[in-house]
Order: sequence, then C-alpha cells, then structure tokens
Amino acid sequence: MSKVKVRGIYTTALTRLLLDNGFKIVQPSAPIKERFKLPNVMEENSQPDMEINDRPDKQGINVVGDAASVEKFISILLENLEDVVVRRHPSTYTLTQPFQHGEGNQSGIVEIISETLRETEMSTPQRRIRVDVEFPSLSKRKLDEIRSTVVPTLNGHHYYKACGGKIAYMLEMAEKLLEKGYPIREVEELFRESIEREYPHEGSKISIEHVKVDGKVFHLGEARIAELDGRNMRIKILRVFSTPGIYDGLNIPKEPGDYAVTSMVIGEWSYKTSYFSRNGEYKGTYVNINTPIEIYPSKIRYVDLEADICMWPDGRIRKIDFEKLNEIVRMGYISERLRKTVYEKIAEILNNLSPDIEKEVQYAGV
Repeated sequence: MSKVKVRGIYTTALTRLLLDNGFKIVQPSAPIKERFKLPNVMEENSQPDMEINDRPDKQGINVVGDAASVEKFISILLENLEDVVVRRHPSTYTLTQPFQHGEGNQSGIVEIISETLRETEMSTPQRRIRVDVEFPSLSKRKLDEIRSTVVPTLNGHHYYKACGGKIAYMLEMAEKLLEKGYPIREVEELFRESIEREYPHEGSKISIEHVKVDGKVFHLGEARIAELDGRNMRIKILRVFSTPGIYDGLNIPKEPGDYAVTSMVIGEWSYKTSYFSRNGEYKGTYVNINTPIEIYPSKIRYVDLEADICMWPDGRIRKIDFEKLNEIVRMGYISERLRKTVYEKIAEILNNLSPDIEKEVQYAGV
C-alpha cells in the first residue's frame, strides 16, 4: 500500500480519492485527521512514497514520488477528472524505449502508464518521478463534488481558493457558516455579494492567460471589456491594434487601426475573435478551442487544446492544427475522453458558424 502525504487547497478532495483507491495517508494535517477519522498509529509519521503539494499558482498540484505510486495516482485523476492536464517532468520521467502509438482502443496515456510500471518493476523501487497536474474548470468542479462528500462545501470552492486573497478568505468564512448549519442558499448568496466588487465590470481592463498543455503561459495582452452580461456570463473584449502584422491562422494582413472583438462565455469550450478594419470591414474570425473558460479578478484563464477554426468573409471555414490535438493525447497530456468531448464541441461550432452572423453580432457591440 503506497503511503502519501498531501498538502494544499485540494487536500480534502484528493485524500478522499486516495483513500478510496487503496492509498494510505501519512503525516496528515490536523483537519484531515479529524475529517477522515484517521487512527493514531506509529506509521502515520513515516516517510511517504509520494508527496502532493499545491503549485504556486494554485491551478493544480505537483506530485513527486516513486514511479508506480505516481502513475497509479495519475491514472485515477485521468479517470475521474474530464479536463485534467498531466505534465511529466522531462528530467525525471523517461521511458526505456521510444514511445509508439498503440492500436485499437488503447490510448497513449494507457501505454505510457503501462510502460512506466513495467520499467519500475525492472528497476530500483526508489526511482522517483515528478508530475505537474493542471486542474482546469471541470476538474475543480469535480473536486468540489468529492470534497462535499466529506465536509460542507460551497459550489466553486476550489476555483475560489485558486483566486486567493480576499475571495479565498471570504470563502473560508462562508464555509464556517455552513458548518454551523446555516442554509447553503443563504450562505452562497451572502458570499457572492461579498466578493462581487472583486471582479471586473464593463470598461475594466483585463488580461487573457493562454495556457498551453505543456505548461507554457502566454499573456495575450491587456484588453477592455466592451460588454459584460453577468446573468449569462457573456463577455465581449475589445482590442485595437497599433502595429502591422499577420493574423494567425487567417494569414491576412493586420493593419494599424484594425480592431478585434473577442466574444466569450464563461464555462464554454471555445471563444471567437473577429477582426475588423478601422472602417468596420469584416476581415475574418478565429475560433480558439480550450478547456472551459474561467474568469478571475484580473484575468481570463483557460488551457488551449491546440485545435482551432478559421472563417473568412467569403464563408470559407478551415479546421487547423487538429493533428496537434491528437498528438497531445498520444503524448499523455490529456485523456482520450477529453479529445472526444472536444470533437463534439467542434461539430457544434461548425454547425453554427456564419460570417453574416459574425458581422451583425460584432457590430452590435462596438
């Protein structure tokens, strides 16, 4: 039985998952010991086979431990969390043979895990690996559900914890009210009212944090919120360009004075950016495919899933970089289940994409 030490904002939910899957918790914090009624035994202070800690940005966890324990844990996350992203650290994670894509229904992730376990059996049991795990929107929500089976939990708990600052503090206060027996609807309403001022509004400037599956983060610049429909969680962001260039994917000139209107719905799997000349002439639309969008007090965040869609004024539509989506599945970053979900979402987008609609919608908001 693998021994695990867990710390950070995801501890309660992950402890539940670990215990349910045959792991043993060692060096538990006082709250965890109480919540899970962990017995007082000498072994509880023994050295762990695997350690789990928050990443500095609170958007996931770092996992370090022996290969067999870590890979078993990663397989549990991939099975339970639809949009989880797994990044194996190159300096500590290597395969004995070059990776080859399997046949039939066997996914790249299954092959990687199986190969690692075989390698572990043939090598020293002390071999340790490190894995970075990203918890996008759906993963946080699922972890909320798991945590709620252990202790009173507000919807969005892990998302609000990742916000940090005043929002995380107010969450703690609100959940103390839940523990005292206050009705959850009353507490949620009070909590939302207390944090409303922390979020952007129409006219606010906001940045876009474009996260790649390999962990690189691109900041797409600061933009102004032109429209914000809080009830339906719809946002339109306006950017005006001052330098020339080429629009990615569309491969058309970007000229000074051009502007872009980005339309987003918080929680959706994609967003559209439509480009216009300074005179309002429609130039084209770029659709980014990503994990469900999250909005934070000063930024919008998602993980880019590589595949994109471009549309030109004459109605031509092209899917681009779809081979990259298949590649990140093969490399074990995301699950086959997530890839299937993405393809379903893409089919919906293609059925509803029209240059005439884009022209009308974008002009209405600018």
